[in-house]
Amino acid sequence: MKKKHKITKQVIYLGPRLHAYGIGYGNVFYNGLHPNFKALIEKCPAIGELLVPVARAAVVRRELDFDYAHNMKGTRGKFVTFYREVQSWLARQSQSKQTPNLNIQTHA
Repeated sequence: MKKKHKITKQVIYLGPRLHAYGIGYGNVFYNGLHPNFKALIEKCPAIGELLVPVARAAVVRRELDFDYAHNMKGTRGKFVTFYREVQSWLARQSQSKQTPNLNIQTHA
């Protein structure tokens, strides 16, 4: 049975950047999610697990252990696992997309 995410309080997204969806690390959601984001969670449930209550953000950040360049260095914990699942899902998404036909102009 899939877990349904019903967001009723402030949550913060502490996962990898989702450029194609306009979601970045540290985005805060107030009283619910956009329907498009809910569909994204259905595609990759680990994204929903990285939506944590704002009050727990510091604990999760310590577990993920980011360096100065914002690379996740955490090695243990459920949030580290979820973070890596999202990273691998994003990698599969980028590999499955075909590169568009680009007309590159060169200047002599």
